[in-house]
Amino acid sequence: MVLTVLASSLMPVAAYADVFELGSSGDFVEISRPAWQPEAPPMVNGYAAVEAQSLPVVTPAQNGVRQHIQVAAARYGINSHLVDAVAWQESRYNPRARSSAGAIGVMQLMPGTARQLGVSNPHDVRQNITGGTAYLREQLERFGNNVPLALAAYNAGPGAVMKYGGIPPYRETQDYVRKIMRRMSATAFSSEY
Repeated sequence: MVLTVLASSLMPVAAYADVFELGSSGDFVEISRPAWQPEAPPMVNGYAAVEAQSLPVVTPAQNGVRQHIQVAAARYGINSHLVDAVAWQESRYNPRARSSAGAIGVMQLMPGTARQLGVSNPHDVRQNITGGTAYLREQLERFGNNVPLALAAYNAGPGAVMKYGGIPPYRETQDYVRKIMRRMSATAFSSEY
């Protein structure tokens, strides 16, 4: 399997963009997919094979992440696949994750943002996921339920999205949005979820 992933990563990849629509029920409905694109990217242990795994993976069962994601997603009316994809990209579900900028926990909340969201202990998995999901809801509302823009705001800040009138030209943010959209799509089709 490793050889397959390595070989496929060396082949040129055609550019495309899936378009999703957020329905009134909070579910994402894909409204475009090129006919040549497979239903989901190759999977390894239930995760897209193209994702880098630079952080130690903490299985959702080890710290209750999946349960907290479901509860927070329902509370804030967000598709749980989106929250799951953000949690994976931010920390690989690791509640002990800490960025060089000081972001903490599963959803990588900055201390000031955590305080604004009423998160008293950003190291607590439930509080961190609840706060991160609330912040994601704020960004969705701010950007008219445009998921890529909300994700860009989650990563780079809403000011950067407003300044550039779209996803900022920061490579990290562009990769972040692309990876989460890809993972969300793969997770939605995964039988593990």
